[in-house]
Amino acid sequence: MRKMDQYLSTADTLYPDGYERERVFRDAGDMVAPAPFPAKIARTLIGRLIMGMSHWQQKRRGRLALRELPDDLLEDIGVTRDEALKEAAKSQLFSWPSRSL
Repeated sequence: MRKMDQYLSTADTLYPDGYERERVFRDAGDMVAPAPFPAKIARTLIGRLIMGMSHWQQKRRGRLALRELPDDLLEDIGVTRDEALKEAAKSQLFSWPSRSL
């Protein structure tokens, strides 16, 4: 019985409030992943143009990064070298001189 009492006193030391603090944090949402930011809505023509250019630039960066990946990493994500080059070719508008691998 002594070992059980020692164990219980140790558990009380680790969780002196009987998990109450954990329940409070979980209920408050502090222990869960944060919610993503809501999508911004462009209301003006200039705002929509800027958002469109920003979206295009993000896609372009991803395509160019895909082009730079070595073959073993492309194989890991299930993409062949030809598919990666074909996807990267979609963003050739402002990448002069054109680089082919």
